[in-house]
Amino acid sequence: MDCFIQQLQLRNMEKQSASMLIRISLISFIYLILVSCLHSDGSQKTNNPIISNPNINLKPNNQKIEKENANPLNHFGNFMTLTATGKTNTLNNPLYKLRLYADGKLVDSFITVSGRTFTQAKNRHKSGTQAPLPDGKYTVATSTIPGAIAEAGEHFLPIQPQFKTGRSELGFHVDPSFEKSNGEDGTAGCIGLTSREDLHRLLAFVDKYQPEFLDVKIIDKAYATKSKAPISDRI
Repeated sequence: MDCFIQQLQLRNMEKQSASMLIRISLISFIYLILVSCLHSDGSQKTNNPIISNPNINLKPNNQKIEKENANPLNHFGNFMTLTATGKTNTLNNPLYKLRLYADGKLVDSFITVSGRTFTQAKNRHKSGTQAPLPDGKYTVATSTIPGAIAEAGEHFLPIQPQFKTGRSELGFHVDPSFEKSNGEDGTAGCIGLTSREDLHRLLAFVDKYQPEFLDVKIIDKAYATKSKAPISDRI
């Protein structure tokens, strides 16, 4: 009888041991699955291109601003430039961009006109043509004088070419007939500002910074080829 009881006890112990081993195995299996999932999720986060890519530029795109503010002459004093825009006003008169630089940095700019629609192809070095002013460097006066003609107005800022040319009495003034159909849109060769406010801002710049020069590059090759003589001979 005692032997029979011992056998039953041994069988119960074996069953309990087997059950315990099964539980341990299940727990180990579940643990391995959890560890594998966590490792996989961590790997995905590490390979996220938005986080790991060092070439992503999070700064704003300042290319347009840098282009506008670029110093075209690589000169670090106070000066002005006048360049073609490739555009015209409503009366087909070419528009030119006047830029003001202080210590080599752009501080202001204006849309201007020079000459008239029907004088753009005329000799720019010959007096009386009313053509746009010729390309080159000019000195700028430090104060204004009354305009010689009514269109020039009360405030005329003279400029003086630093090269050989037949043109004279050039300068800055407001174009009171800008985009008006009165036959006077544009200038006789001077640089015309499109508003009194723009002229006042220009005069304030000149008074404060006294620019060293005005650099003009507005010649249109399409107009130049229509003229009878080369640009170098138009004197």
